[in-house]
Amino acid sequence: MLLPPVLWRMSSRARRIILRLDLRRRAIVITLPAGATRQQGLRFLQSQSQWLAQAMADLPPPAVDQGQIWLEGQAIPILPTIILDGRTRLTDKGLHVGHPPEEHARHLLSFLKRRAESLFPPLFRQQSLRMEASPAKFSLRDVKSRWGSCTRQGRIMLSWRLIMAPPDIYTYVMVHELAHLRHFNHGPAFWALVDQYAPGGQPGRKKAEKWLSQNGAHLLAMI
Repeated sequence: MLLPPVLWRMSSRARRIILRLDLRRRAIVITLPAGATRQQGLRFLQSQSQWLAQAMADLPPPAVDQGQIWLEGQAIPILPTIILDGRTRLTDKGLHVGHPPEEHARHLLSFLKRRAESLFPPLFRQQSLRMEASPAKFSLRDVKSRWGSCTRQGRIMLSWRLIMAPPDIYTYVMVHELAHLRHFNHGPAFWALVDQYAPGGQPGRKKAEKWLSQNGAHLLAMI
């Protein structure tokens, strides 16, 4: 097995050596506690070779290898490059990437981010009005640990990668974060508010959570 890149992290709070996969960068992250050496980290990595092999086998292939990209829950074919016109555009046949194949990943990522930047802000304003919520700020980021967040100051963040998910999924995440403006917790009142506005109500909310649990790795690893 070809070993993926290794990223090192030092942590004063870690009590043991920790391994995880960075899905976006397709790299192994080794977190070392205070006093541990890289040699110890590598020995621990070698002892976990079976776990690593299975984790790498379960990793979804990149979009450029699949020949398709997800967009709003639909699998869109990535069309073969015929004309190098420097454009990335969506047609009824698929996504045309007018750049050399070795540059496709970068331009696919840029296309998805632009799509999210175009679609999400007006939808977020619409959901804010529906819920009579007044967020202080809305931003899109590329985060690895959560699909959205809300601060006590009312700043809400969403992952632009949700543009790959179906509309009901990213709308649910918006509703979830907006509900935190009224209930900064996950108590019964919070979930009642979410279920009031989430697409499909409580069943829709549970369906969205299940979808993200099952497909989240794909959104992180696809591009």
